[in-house]
Amino acid sequence: MTMKRELDLAARPRATTDELNLAASWYIACPSRDLPARRPIALALFGRPLVAWRDEQRRPVLMPRHCPHMGASLADGAIVSGRLQCPFHHWRFAASGQCTAIPGIDRVPAMARQPVYPVVERYGYVWAWYGTAEPLFPLPEIPALEGDGRGFRFADTTAATVRRILENSYDPDHLAALHGLRVAGSLELTVLSDPRDARRNGPPIHDDAWFGAVLEWPSYAGALGAVTRWLRANARRFTLLVDGWPAGQRITYLADGRAQYTLLLAASPLAPNRTVQHICVAIPRSGAFWRDLAGYVFHRLQIQVASDQDLPIFNTIEPGDGNGIYVKRDLGVVKFREHYQAWVQKGTPVAG
Repeated sequence: MTMKRELDLAARPRATTDELNLAASWYIACPSRDLPARRPIALALFGRPLVAWRDEQRRPVLMPRHCPHMGASLADGAIVSGRLQCPFHHWRFAASGQCTAIPGIDRVPAMARQPVYPVVERYGYVWAWYGTAEPLFPLPEIPALEGDGRGFRFADTTAATVRRILENSYDPDHLAALHGLRVAGSLELTVLSDPRDARRNGPPIHDDAWFGAVLEWPSYAGALGAVTRWLRANARRFTLLVDGWPAGQRITYLADGRAQYTLLLAASPLAPNRTVQHICVAIPRSGAFWRDLAGYVFHRLQIQVASDQDLPIFNTIEPGDGNGIYVKRDLGVVKFREHYQAWVQKGTPVAG
């Protein structure tokens, strides 16, 4: 009898590539702490039911959730001798996706296998490549997240798409309109043309995948200006140096050229118009305990409040990635949308 891969999927609703509008890129599958060593977990990712587990070296593995034999959920199985064992008939799968053992069968059919996603574990997350059989570029490096500074991270599930979450970083006018940012002048965004212009964020990202911009403004005014002056955190010039790959960003916030924190912004696309926004922040230590503590509290509150202000917009925004009416100051958003959509076109999903 011919084996049928993922027996039950034909009867189950599934998001299409067009509905998701996902760029070929690296995405967060889950935080590392959410993937234990001794049992698999169920994930909804890329509009598909997946299972994640760790092999005998504790390396993460990501594959379709349902057994190709009779469709049982592998997330309800067990890790046995470094293999994922199906709960229904005890077929065992290696990290390569190949079935390596079937009770009562001496020769395992070659087609008894699951496709697997390329994965990397870094910065406290399990990352999955989506869009092509093999990654088109390596996961970018973020040295600040591997240092000894203070840090924090949080995640929020939104009704927005990946593109809408990421393009927010290239929209200077929403900082004043939505977040009430008052400064002694104007906010200006410049789209960068050379990855070396963002070298403070880390080693250059693959040229074709890279997109960057710098956002600058003068000293804070109003209530924020009063608070930052009291904390000795105001400056003559503030800068957000933003660069990244199609589905993630690394952002350094500088005051008069001195780094205040580095932020990772990335996403987990669960389903159409359902995306987890991940934020991970590293704050360098100055060596002065109370100054470092005050800076940590201030930046954590600032970032958390800004994120909380974005969420109601993301959760009520028009579904999908429809375009709007552009004005001159939308240049950063327009250019990023073009970049992102070019990587959507590069993707031809083959796994799952």
